[in-house]
Amino acid sequence: MRDVKHWLALVLIAIFIIFAIQNMAQIHVNFLGFEFATSRIVLMVICVLIGFGIGKMVRFRRH
Repeated sequence: MRDVKHWLALVLIAIFIIFAIQNMAQIHVNFLGFEFATSRIVLMVICVLIGFGIGKMVRFRRH
């Protein structure tokens, strides 16, 4: 089962990298009254890291 999870993680990482490379344009972000310009790849990486952190916290609380 571990091998399946590792392969799935590698496939998802590869898809994310391809998607991120294709979406490197600058965007304007409004968040809690703040407005700033950043590239989409930075915003996607931040969102993935936040999701990863939340997933780890939920998993940690279950054990």
